[in-house]
Amino acid sequence: MSLTNFSAIDLSRLPAPNLIEPLSYEKIRAEILEDFKTRFPDAELNLVSDPVIKLVESFAYRELLLRQRINESAHGVLLANATSSELDYLGNRFGVQRAILIPADDSIIPPQEAVYESDERFRERIALALEGFSTAGPAGAYAFHALKGSQYVKDVFVDAPQFAYADLPEQVTNLLPPSAKLLVCTENAGITSDVLAGIQPSEPMPGDVVLTLLSSQSNGHASQEVIDDVKAQLNKDSVRPLTDRVLIKSADIIEFDLDATLHIYPGMDGEAIVLEAKNSLVTWLKQHHKLGHDISLSGLYAVLHQAGVQRVELRSPQWDITAHAHQAVFCKGMNIEVGEEHV
Repeated sequence: MSLTNFSAIDLSRLPAPNLIEPLSYEKIRAEILEDFKTRFPDAELNLVSDPVIKLVESFAYRELLLRQRINESAHGVLLANATSSELDYLGNRFGVQRAILIPADDSIIPPQEAVYESDERFRERIALALEGFSTAGPAGAYAFHALKGSQYVKDVFVDAPQFAYADLPEQVTNLLPPSAKLLVCTENAGITSDVLAGIQPSEPMPGDVVLTLLSSQSNGHASQEVIDDVKAQLNKDSVRPLTDRVLIKSADIIEFDLDATLHIYPGMDGEAIVLEAKNSLVTWLKQHHKLGHDISLSGLYAVLHQAGVQRVELRSPQWDITAHAHQAVFCKGMNIEVGEEHV
């Protein structure tokens, strides 16, 4: 199970909760005016210039500002929207602290301020915090502790080999103890000789847990340093169950080059459209640089077809790029040109 399974719901796209009150100046004004008329039924308020009307409008506007301030405060403490110090306080409630990427250094001039992990990654770790309350037995707990182990872990896929009882002939079972069973590995979960290098036994065993890491560095291949940091975190006595053998490997990276021509409507600014298409494409590719995320031609066409583009000619890739759970797709080169105008 990958980290995507735990963060597949984009919290920012959920509808506003009932905590966030819809506001209407006209409604507030009408309520205050109705309250005044209830208290003073004989009062005549026929002119919009009446001082009472002006006070009612002033009160309604001030109440609108107050309610908006309350809405903004409630909005800011939701996990989907919290940023900066508000997100730090939310993390503190679940015992999760923002990771330090570069420590502060006062010995140099000018002093180096500490650099912390982004709100987006910190938000993902907070969402996994409840999984982390368990030792690393559930898949979510392994994902949480893997993210905690290294600041460069971008995505995690947790898997385990599958086994089944072998159906043995009677003459073989007669030679075994009555309670003996023979297990056959039906799915090795990507456990290869490279993964098992230096580990005995050298075959998949019950209790094996395989973590595939996608790094935020370079093309996503996890370095040995990242793997060692995660391994140290997961093998702590307070984290790893005694019955588990944790195996960690880097994701397989599928690289591709993007080559496209944008045919622009006459009179449009081709350079500006290409720049906008590149920026949108970089953002889209970054969102899909995850384990098990395919790169589809339909998605590329949709991103490249910006306003002012008449037709997209995509020369590479020529087909959908399918990624399995232990793989991630990375665009290592991008070439986007403006096609010749046809009058």
